[in-house]
Amino acid sequence: MNAIFVSNRNYLASNGGGVQWCTQDYLNTIAAAGLRNDVLAYNNDQRLSVRLRRKFTPRPFAGLVNLHVAAEIEAARNASDANWIFLNNSEPLVLAAAIKRAAACQARIIYLSHGVESTDQINDLRLGSETVPSHRRQPAWIGRLFLAELEQRRHLDGVVCVSEEDVTFERWLGSENICFLPRSVRPDPLDWKPVAGRVGTVGTLTHIPNLDGVRRFAAELDRHPSVRLRVVGGPNDAGEKLAHEFRCIDYMGPLDEGALKSEAATWCAFVNPIFCQARGVSTKVATALGWGLPVFTTPQGARGYRWDDSALPRVQTAKELAQLASRVVSDGDHGGWQMKSMQISRLAPTMAESGKALREFLK
Repeated sequence: MNAIFVSNRNYLASNGGGVQWCTQDYLNTIAAAGLRNDVLAYNNDQRLSVRLRRKFTPRPFAGLVNLHVAAEIEAARNASDANWIFLNNSEPLVLAAAIKRAAACQARIIYLSHGVESTDQINDLRLGSETVPSHRRQPAWIGRLFLAELEQRRHLDGVVCVSEEDVTFERWLGSENICFLPRSVRPDPLDWKPVAGRVGTVGTLTHIPNLDGVRRFAAELDRHPSVRLRVVGGPNDAGEKLAHEFRCIDYMGPLDEGALKSEAATWCAFVNPIFCQARGVSTKVATALGWGLPVFTTPQGARGYRWDDSALPRVQTAKELAQLASRVVSDGDHGGWQMKSMQISRLAPTMAESGKALREFLK
């Protein structure tokens, strides 16, 4: 079987954040499924007229992808006789209708989801409306966003999701033929030398679910003076504000990969304090599991992963998460907690298993 993988060029970088991680996972899974995959990369539409429209008359999904890309996809499909067209992330969904209208197009269109866009929209409004651009707080924007998501699903033949929650959201939006692929874990063990009393977290502090989670967790952790929370991520002004507000926080700033590994090797545990239904998955959980760190989080923070609560319990509240962090730094059983983390890692599917699951779904 032949396939065309349509993606923003920026998402194809070998390094980067969660979007790049998920993109590479999808590419590896397609290869493991035995498909011959041609990548069609596009750049954001930077024509002056389009940029002016994005600035002065913004609309959900509009103006990011040049609609001429649909013709490029059709030409590539004709050249390769592709059976499948994979649309990576939500941006290229604006092309789905045009692809369907192509008279010669016999390929099936599969959306490779990184999470439903409106999930983050709701979190932004509920948790941090002061940081949301004014036009995104308007009823017209929210209504157009939902209408666009509903319309896009009418032209898809299938959807691959990164979490079970997103399967439910996709059904709500009208998607049919939905597949959930659990997250993979790439082993990359650290030279782990935990420092007493130290736990850590990583995140973009302008992302509302991250910021809200760190604030809630730190407020409870301040009641446990034996625990220090090492916060990695930017921007600096947001991190410094957190460190000023909460006694337990040591703000480390943004770190490159090497510095982050060195820092994380000193943590007794990795904490992912997410208390809302955030979009997609926290790929940093897979990173921490691959490093061999104990991971403490919530059901929302572990969405998309196979998990065993008898090994590492997921908790519901910031208070419970702070108590768990205090427990791990005080009992001194670092090796025992690491073994429990490895139990979670072993639940993750291999790439061969994910590839087989995708191939069966496509059949």
